[in-house]
Amino acid sequence: MKILVVDDVPAVQVSISTALEAAGHAVSLASSGKQALSRIESEAFDVVVTDLWMPDGDGLRLIKQLRDQSGGPRVIAITGGGPKLSIELAGSLAEVWGAEHVLLKPFDDRRLVALVEGLTPRV
Repeated sequence: MKILVVDDVPAVQVSISTALEAAGHAVSLASSGKQALSRIESEAFDVVVTDLWMPDGDGLRLIKQLRDQSGGPRVIAITGGGPKLSIELAGSLAEVWGAEHVLLKPFDDRRLVALVEGLTPRV
């Protein structure tokens, strides 16, 4: 699958992309929701793995915008908490707005790979 990983922390990007690439997936990176939307306009992705809290365009807004795209990518949200909402509330909003799963940081990369592999691309 072709996966876009969206997180503003380079170490998180590397950890996630390494695990997904080792499982045979093609991975691209973005460091904000704004950058992710730009990538999605020019490339098709099967899955977007996005952090919920980023300084330049948050993941909740990204998830909501992706939900409104017909045939858009599946979404897995990741979060370690944020300044405005509790982790639980942010996770609930992510699911209501279209995330397939929400993982709390820190998480085992093998769990993320299993969730990604359990998703089927939209047609």
